[in-house]
Amino acid sequence: MRDFESNRMKRCQGSPTVKLMNRGKEMKRRGEDVLLFTIGEPNFNCPDAVKQAAIEAIEKNMTRYTPAAGTMEVRERIARKLLEENGITVDPATDIIVTPSGKLAFFQAAMAFLDEGDDAMLLEPTWMTYNDIVRMTGANCVSVPLSIENNFVVTRELLEQYVTGKTKMLILCNPSNPTGHVMSKEEVEAVADFALAHDILVVSDEIYERLIFDGRRHYSIGAIERVKDRVITLNGLSKSHAMMGFRFGYSAAPAELTRAMMKMQESTVTTASSISQYAAITAYDCKDYVEYMRGEYQKRRDYLYEGLNAIPCVTCPKPEGTFYMFFKADYKGMNAFELADYMLKEAHILAVPGEVYGAGGEKCIRFSFAASLEDIQEAVRRLQRIFAE
Repeated sequence: MRDFESNRMKRCQGSPTVKLMNRGKEMKRRGEDVLLFTIGEPNFNCPDAVKQAAIEAIEKNMTRYTPAAGTMEVRERIARKLLEENGITVDPATDIIVTPSGKLAFFQAAMAFLDEGDDAMLLEPTWMTYNDIVRMTGANCVSVPLSIENNFVVTRELLEQYVTGKTKMLILCNPSNPTGHVMSKEEVEAVADFALAHDILVVSDEIYERLIFDGRRHYSIGAIERVKDRVITLNGLSKSHAMMGFRFGYSAAPAELTRAMMKMQESTVTTASSISQYAAITAYDCKDYVEYMRGEYQKRRDYLYEGLNAIPCVTCPKPEGTFYMFFKADYKGMNAFELADYMLKEAHILAVPGEVYGAGGEKCIRFSFAASLEDIQEAVRRLQRIFAE
């Protein structure tokens, strides 16, 4: 039988974190003593008010197709959120698409604007799914390597080293998965000036914007007047509101960009879940619960940060946001994959090798602290033991 898999799919590796999550859950099912710190899945329940809103939507038979871009009510609520919290002005009638996840919103942007042979710049280490989706379009991924020693800061000078005549898109993950870096105002302004100078489209994934620590502020590049016509902002509720199973995301962009992405929405999923859309309206008013979760993540971050930095071979910057710790271990010459295997074999800890996130991930591990404090405390004890041997 001939090989039916398309070249498009052969360019993709699939998600290593999903594979590791599945492996870990199977180990748990078999009763093995393993601690899971792989996928970014909050261990909190979603707000009770959100659950009730979803139940009410079902009871009121709000289970039909909505407009493809989403109900006007939820788009208006998103527009209000963007204005009040991000300084981004959008028209809910023309500039927003509600999608079944932020990942799908990025897929729509890539398919709408990248052609074969185009270059898309990624600030690495970064979420590996961007690479796969860019490759699906036939475009090339251009890695802009950031340094753990410099806390993953991006500069205009660095960007200039990697731009080409084929560069069409720059992809931001801010706050960053996997590093936890939150871009400063100066960094965001530098990216804006760079994009304007080279006529580049910016896709800014801001899914972790509510999970920021130590009083730092999130800056949205879409709020900068001189570049707002070339920025697509992506977001959702999975990380901030523990609404992973609702599959709710959105894109916000000028109308002419949104129209191109809308073709993908109409030709694939048609619309996001009606129930999730009604629940999302309530979710945006659950700010106290979101702040509670953020505070709990900060406690976990602080404990993990102190514990890891007590290990002599570990270099661990303090993440300014998200719920990921990205640390480097210079241990017996091991690379990231060998470190992850060693942690699993000797400590029964499952985490993600940093190299799957691209350049800058050598000898690094991404450790999700979206887990209980008790599990994190036990993990620190085990890691201190195995890296002392």
